[in-house]
Amino acid sequence: MSRFIAIASGKGGVGRTTLTFNLGVGMALFNKNVIMLDLDLVMANLDVITGLLNPDVTLHDVLAKHKSIDDCVYEIEHGIRVIPTGIHFETLRHINPKYISWEKILDEIADYGDVFIMDMPAGINSNIFEGLPENTEMIIVTNSTMTSVADALKIRILSNELNINIIGFVLNMWYDDGFLLSAKEIESILEVPMIGIIPYDREIDRSMALGKSLIEINPSSPTSNAIMQLTAHLLGETYEPIEPDKKGILERLRKFIGILPE
Repeated sequence: MSRFIAIASGKGGVGRTTLTFNLGVGMALFNKNVIMLDLDLVMANLDVITGLLNPDVTLHDVLAKHKSIDDCVYEIEHGIRVIPTGIHFETLRHINPKYISWEKILDEIADYGDVFIMDMPAGINSNIFEGLPENTEMIIVTNSTMTSVADALKIRILSNELNINIIGFVLNMWYDDGFLLSAKEIESILEVPMIGIIPYDREIDRSMALGKSLIEINPSSPTSNAIMQLTAHLLGETYEPIEPDKKGILERLRKFIGILPE
């Protein structure tokens, strides 16, 4: 049976799509057949950060009845496949979100992979949430700000009303600041367990510009290790953090200051 994991956030800008991409790569490294599905019809960008620029067919075309879902499944590196949504507003005009059978679409692609990671749109779109498969597991992504947590709480309330199984929340793009909410405070507000803390990392921007995951760009960074530990937790696997190449760093430092290696 395929596994469906919805990555949701109440607020935009919390790193939900980037986390979706990196989790997909991480699961592929555990030999899972992964499909990443962008369910944001209006502000989709999973195609952009995965390096899949201007795909010929997107989910917009499927929803507008022009194409089959089979036509918009694209394979990228590591055997991961992506179903992009697209950014063409002209096509979107021909789509009525109220009449989309998400359950039917997800059922049609169920044979494509072992794990489906669904990048949900920010905010509350009850039509999409109600159309998720019954066995969907949800991860709520939030930052440490009060507004982010408040919106995450709304997602938790909606999900409970729809009987969606919430695995827990991920504290994303975290950095130590006494003015932000702590992990324990967020856990008490959301009333769901915290399953991961992903540190803030400026290299995320570089990885997105290259259309690569952070795991590929810098696998030994604290953020990459945190993502891989979260991935292992979700899959019931074990993961040993990758230590930085201290010797390599030392050699680069010597070269930088003009000291040749011994």
